[in-house]
Amino acid sequence: MARAGLLLCLALSVIVITEAVEKYEEGRFAHINVDEVLGNQRILGSFIKCFLDEGPCTADARDMKKLLPEVIDSKCERCTDNQKKMMAKAMKHVKENQPGDWERLTNKYDPDHTKTEDVDKFISDALAM
Repeated sequence: MARAGLLLCLALSVIVITEAVEKYEEGRFAHINVDEVLGNQRILGSFIKCFLDEGPCTADARDMKKLLPEVIDSKCERCTDNQKKMMAKAMKHVKENQPGDWERLTNKYDPDHTKTEDVDKFISDALAM
């Protein structure tokens, strides 16, 4: 009887762990053309304003905004490789081309600046895939 209880606990633990690291579906964000967003200052600006709570959010921007803390905290562990590349490309673009916005985003999502190296590593690793 005790053995059956132990097996049940182990099975439940495996299910919980599997659920915790389940990947996002591949199609999530697949319709977003990152190059188009990054090449259009008006659209990129609206995404940034959404991320900073300074303007309204489109459905896509709202979804990406929800993902930002996970990108910073876990290097987007649940993201697919394509999703990681998309996020890394966007982050690198803002960091290099709009340093003021990058600083404001960093201050909001990593106020203690304890994840700076992790974010830089995420960007380089994801773009190297």
